Amino acid sequence: MGRSCRGRVALFAGMILISGCNTEPGERALADAAGPALVPLDSILLPEADTLYIGNPYTPVIDPFDGSFYIPDHFSGRVLRFGRDGRLMLVYGRPGEGPGEFRGGLGVPVILDDSTISVQSTQSRRANIFDRNTGETRRVVPFPALAGITPAVVVGGDVWMTDFELSRKTSLTRWRPATDQFESFGILPAEYLASSESDNWSYAATFRLSSLAYSGRRFVQGWSGMDEMFVLNMRGEVVDTADVPVVRRKGVPADLRERIDIELIPFREVLENSSRLRQLFARGDGGFLFTHHDQTALKMEPMPVLTAKVWVGILSSDLSSACVDAPVPRDFEIRPMETFRGDTLFVLDRRIDHNEKLQTWIRMYLISDEECDWLSTQSGA
Repeated sequence: MGRSCRGRVALFAGMILISGCNTEPGERALADAAGPALVPLDSILLPEADTLYIGNPYTPVIDPFDGSFYIPDHFSGRVLRFGRDGRLMLVYGRPGEGPGEFRGGLGVPVILDDSTISVQSTQSRRANIFDRNTGETRRVVPFPALAGITPAVVVGGDVWMTDFELSRKTSLTRWRPATDQFESFGILPAEYLASSESDNWSYAATFRLSSLAYSGRRFVQGWSGMDEMFVLNMRGEVVDTADVPVVRRKGVPADLRERIDIELIPFREVLENSSRLRQLFARGDGGFLFTHHDQTALKMEPMPVLTAKVWVGILSSDLSSACVDAPVPRDFEIRPMETFRGDTLFVLDRRIDHNEKLQTWIRMYLISDEECDWLSTQSGA
């Protein structure tokens, strides 16, 4: 299924791994290679009013029990839960410093079981535990991890999440809610360590978000500043890599860290000149779905306002090949946020209507690999 290629040697925090092929990071693969097909399924308009609107959403989460949507909103300091019919079901939390309140940003909600959800308050480094069915606060947990942009992975009674932590130089954290024990695993990629040890570590700070998925007793972890993805065992050890081919998206230039940390390129170029891995989820067949964003800055002052072209890709279950760079068929007025459930992509599409009011739609697409051209990610394929 994969094409033959020449592997290359990649450094990972002092380890030498023979990794993916096809192209160097940021190099373009076959321009005519077909990506996944995105089949529109449905669109849901979420009702909003002056007292209830989505101002600055983060990664949405799909409830595995009833299919409802959890949308964390940095602006209002709340998590809004909508049913599949678009109606508001519950609100979790509010701004503030006390139990059940959020200061600074909100993390991605974690559905711990059919009666409990957890949401991190990122600035105060704690997590609020809510009753899933009533929205009431159950307890507050000190939370040393700084979780990534994908939902945490629940395996048995353990919660695994990405965790960019320079002081520990680790990349993965396990939380055991039964005892509130936290343990750090894994190592940061060599590019991130090199950036953190330089005089200017803008690369590591800018691309600190990472994504995590789990299938077949292995984790796959990707970083927003790299085209490679890393396969980790249950001890957080890197056992393989997959070099995701670049076909239509911008990709990540091989010298990105040097350009940011040493050449000090303008911030607009930092925002716009590379693709950023965003979401990464397991498929039912053991493979993985993922998205990349090619960002555009609509304005830079006083703070950047971004939109993005969203690309969808698939990793095969054995991680030896990938089908990449299918565009989400919409032009987004504001940078979208997206998530997966099964083989369905859910995208938050926010746009201004004819009355100059902000609307939030949930667009749903079935991801199909029937017409895929599979490109190799592994050496010796």
